[in-house]
Amino acid sequence: MLLRSSKYRTAAIVLLVVFAFVAAGCKNIEKPAVGGTGDSALELPTGIKIFPWYHENGKIANNHMTLMAKGKVNEANCLPCHQNPDKFCNKCHDYVGVPKVMAGKTYKDILALEMPAPGVPAPPSHTPIDTWKTAHDESIINGKETIATCAGCHPVAEQFCNKCHDNAGIRKIKY
Repeated sequence: MLLRSSKYRTAAIVLLVVFAFVAAGCKNIEKPAVGGTGDSALELPTGIKIFPWYHENGKIANNHMTLMAKGKVNEANCLPCHQNPDKFCNKCHDYVGVPKVMAGKTYKDILALEMPAPGVPAPPSHTPIDTWKTAHDESIINGKETIATCAGCHPVAEQFCNKCHDNAGIRKIKY
């Protein structure tokens, strides 16, 4: 009987030691968040002042999967602003163990934007290349440029402007 209880005691001690090593090796992983620290910090796009309806009142954080499942939000909505998914989208995707958003697509590819003819020089608001995404609001809203300026190179709003506007839930452009 004494031998039997010492076997149980030894097994219990071994299990406790193994559990202690496992517990000591575990670390609490911080949930990704805007304003988070270290690897969990979500980097917001800078200079973009467009705030689509699905970002209001925490809707994207709280209802992301519902909005995706209903087709109200998709990759084409996110990537024009969040062009580096590894700094934003994929931190949450890694945290919950779902497939990563693929990087390497441009906003032009995602939205199938029809660009002006090759060789047309970019206006000052577009240089360096692609800064229009961050200068767009300020240039149009503050009157530095007009829709007529855009229409010179992008003559059909449905093939350019409205693809972003539709995806972001913003009013359509007509010219």
